[in-house]
Amino acid sequence: MPSLPFLKWAGGKRRSLAKLLQRLPSPDEVECLVEPFVGGASVFLGTDYRQYLLADINADLIDVYLHVRDDPARMVRRLERLFLQGNNETAYRENRDEFNRIQAGPEKSALFIYLNQHCFNGICRYNKKGIFNVPFGRRKSAYIPEAEIIAFARKTERCHVSFFHTGFEDTLEMTTTGMFAGLSCVVYCDPPYLPVSQTAGFTAYSGDVFTVADHERLAEQLAALHARKGMPVVISASDTLISHRVYGQEGFRLYGHDVSRTVSASAASRKSAGELTGVLMRGQGDRR
Repeated sequence: MPSLPFLKWAGGKRRSLAKLLQRLPSPDEVECLVEPFVGGASVFLGTDYRQYLLADINADLIDVYLHVRDDPARMVRRLERLFLQGNNETAYRENRDEFNRIQAGPEKSALFIYLNQHCFNGICRYNKKGIFNVPFGRRKSAYIPEAEIIAFARKTERCHVSFFHTGFEDTLEMTTTGMFAGLSCVVYCDPPYLPVSQTAGFTAYSGDVFTVADHERLAEQLAALHARKGMPVVISASDTLISHRVYGQEGFRLYGHDVSRTVSASAASRKSAGELTGVLMRGQGDRR
């Protein structure tokens, strides 16, 4: 059974992993999984490739993974201190202010995990100035994800994992240059979803909104990479008319299914939602 992610993450793939695995090539077929939008890392934890290129535009997120990988026990000790008297709005605001004030480092990464476990609906949101601004979640209790942190660190020891703070363009470029150029790779993209309505969407994970134009650019670059290198590509997207157009016009074979949501910008939207899996794969046939 795959280890659970230690972060709550909007659009995380834990609940739809079984369906996603039906579309991904197996570790016997490719050596490396490339994720330009690693998010909560459910796919990393739920697969068994020999190598991983895990990237995200959110620098705080990548720093968390690096510090957990390097010293999980110390991270847990930091969290125990933060969680001890931290489940109230006053402490939350103080810790949020501290997170926004200090420079990158182990303490900031511990604060990121603390905020993730205590904030409203478990979302990650920054304003245009890069300030984390999610309010307190008012949970009855907060959970220190010690077992999940240890499991994540152990997974990084069992395979070769490279973490990068990069946008998707630079991440895709890495598949054709440097240490990854000679590997057989599959690219899996789980970008911020297009909203199903004007009010349902939430895409500001790093301070910048991921727009329709960004999705179009991503789809074009993935299709070009597949055409040029024959590299298999799998994407996840919201089941909307725009998603069908953006990815369908680039040749993606699209599969729809429903998935329950536990992390959302509004409590009302934490329910079953339509999701697409898009595939570009030579000789893919009809994987079911």
